[in-house]
Amino acid sequence: MSLRQDAVVFSKPAHCALQEIKLAELKPKQVLIRTHISGVSTGTDRWVISGRFEWGSFSFPLIPGYQRVGTVEAIGSDVSTLSVGQSVFATNSVDFLNATAGWGAHTSIGISEEHEVFDATGINPERASFGVVAQVGFNASSRVLGGRQTRVLVIGDGIIGASAALSSRALGREVMVIGRHDSRLSKLANLGIATANARTLDISTLKDFAPSAVIDTVQNKEAFDMYRQTLPATWAQEALGARSQGTGQIIYSGHTPDGESNWGDMAELQKQELTVHFVSGWTRERMQSTLDLMRGDAMPIEALADRHEATNAGVQTLFGLVEQGKYPGLAAYINWGN
Repeated sequence: MSLRQDAVVFSKPAHCALQEIKLAELKPKQVLIRTHISGVSTGTDRWVISGRFEWGSFSFPLIPGYQRVGTVEAIGSDVSTLSVGQSVFATNSVDFLNATAGWGAHTSIGISEEHEVFDATGINPERASFGVVAQVGFNASSRVLGGRQTRVLVIGDGIIGASAALSSRALGREVMVIGRHDSRLSKLANLGIATANARTLDISTLKDFAPSAVIDTVQNKEAFDMYRQTLPATWAQEALGARSQGTGQIIYSGHTPDGESNWGDMAELQKQELTVHFVSGWTRERMQSTLDLMRGDAMPIEALADRHEATNAGVQTLFGLVEQGKYPGLAAYINWGN
């Protein structure tokens, strides 16, 4: 049986299909990886395939995705940290000859730079395929100031929120997730994470939880107005509406498209003397720490994700829902059958 050499290719927004790809010759510091699983980011992938990702410009036709797990098939002459046959996690793919890499991970085979590849030995492949989004959640949770007693409120029941909740718990903190989808929240509850639906939430529930920090993956004014008064204030907390005295924190961890840049009232942030962190992207050190957590039982993301086969009908249905913002699940991955 011949090995597949195709990828999810968007010829333009809302038009995708599995298409044969062509790759350049392998360069000295590059690695050729046969993909087993690619993890879908229902947020970032959505903005990229619709041409709405504002931190860069990708031309069509493009191959989306920035996280995949597979086996090393070949290495360049100067590669020193990886070997053929090794199980690896990779971020960006490069050097497609007939499409742009809109980071290019949703492909059956692809070339990555050595520094974009990590050892995935001993990690469940479905779990490891979410390495980048899990690292985003880990990054957010690692910014929380305070000891293990710190209570963390996570806003958003997508994969970033779930990853932030799981990594916060792994760091010994008590966590609650607020979302809008009962089906997603029930999956988190099955993993022992406290949850509440924002549509039916009584604000007293949040005030009783009394978080010291909020990880906000939604980033809009409605969310800010909901959680602000649950955070402590450094002074005059009664006048400010805060429940307790102390240093409250907000960690913004999401991407807001279409030019939206105001997620909260800075005057209110100043009144309560809230500490605010803005996080994005990944570093090799944080990625390695995230994969180390995945080797244990701290981040069982595969239990939250839905499997989709790498067929033409399968990817068209999946990305059609993603692009419309109507994907019902918490997370999704593509099985390439390699």
